[in-house]
Amino acid sequence: MSTTIYSLSSVSSFSLRPRSTCSNLKFTCAIAGRSPLLSTSPHISFAVPRRQIMTALLSSYVFAQVDSLDTASALQSVGLREYIDTFDGYSFKYPKNWIQVRGANADIFFRDPFILDENLSLELSSPSSSFYKSIEDLGPPEVAGKNVLKQYLTEFMSTRLGVRREASILSTSSRIADDGKMYYQVEVNIKSYANNNELAVMPQDRVARLEWDRHYLSVLGVENNQLYVLRLQVPENVFAEEEKDLRQILDSFRVNKVIV
Repeated sequence: MSTTIYSLSSVSSFSLRPRSTCSNLKFTCAIAGRSPLLSTSPHISFAVPRRQIMTALLSSYVFAQVDSLDTASALQSVGLREYIDTFDGYSFKYPKNWIQVRGANADIFFRDPFILDENLSLELSSPSSSFYKSIEDLGPPEVAGKNVLKQYLTEFMSTRLGVRREASILSTSSRIADDGKMYYQVEVNIKSYANNNELAVMPQDRVARLEWDRHYLSVLGVENNQLYVLRLQVPENVFAEEEKDLRQILDSFRVNKVIV
C-alpha cells in the first residue's frame, strides 16, 4: 500500500469532547557466574578446598533456578485486565501492569509505567450535543479514517519553529463484534521532525531530525447517541513486537446501552 501524506487542510473532522480533562512490561534476567581465582604468583599461594568449590557451584545453580522461576512467574502474570464503565457505557481490556493517569485529557487514560510513549485512552462525544444513531453516521471507514487523522494532527499541532508532522493512514476497516454492533478501526502513522537549528539563515544549516515515530490505533463505536473512540499509542519500532497484544485490546472494546 502506497503511503499518502495528509495535511490539516485536506480533511474534515468530527468533534469529540472528553468528559474530563497494540505494551507489555519487559523483564530481563541476567545471571553472572564467576569462577574462583587461583593465583599463579610465586610469592602467594591460596588453597581452595574442593568442598568450598562444590558449595559455590551448587549455590550459583540454586540461585539461577530461583531467579529463572521468578522471571517466568512475572512474565505469566502480565496479561490483560478488563475495565468496565457502567455509567458511560463502555468496556475494554488493558495490560495489567499499566497504570491509570488521572487528570489526562480523556474519560480514562492508562499508560505503560516505564515506556511513556505507550498509552491508551477513551474519549466520547458530549451527550448533549451529539446525536449519533449508528457508526455509519460517520460515513464509510475511509472517511472516518480521515477524520481520525485530522483529530490527531490538530492535537499535535506545534507553534515551534521548524517542526513538521508527516502522517499517513495505514488502514481502515469495519467489523461486527459479538455484541452485534459495528465498529470502525483506523490505523495511522505520524512522524514528527524538528530542525536542529531552526533560527539558521541558510537552508543547509537547518537539518531536520526525527523526534518521534508513532503508530496509532483507534476503534470507533456508537451507542447512547454518542461516539466512543478507544485510542492506542505505541512507538513504531516496537509495534510489530507487541501487535498481537494490541489487537487483543482493540478487539475487546465494546459500547453498551446505559440504563437511565
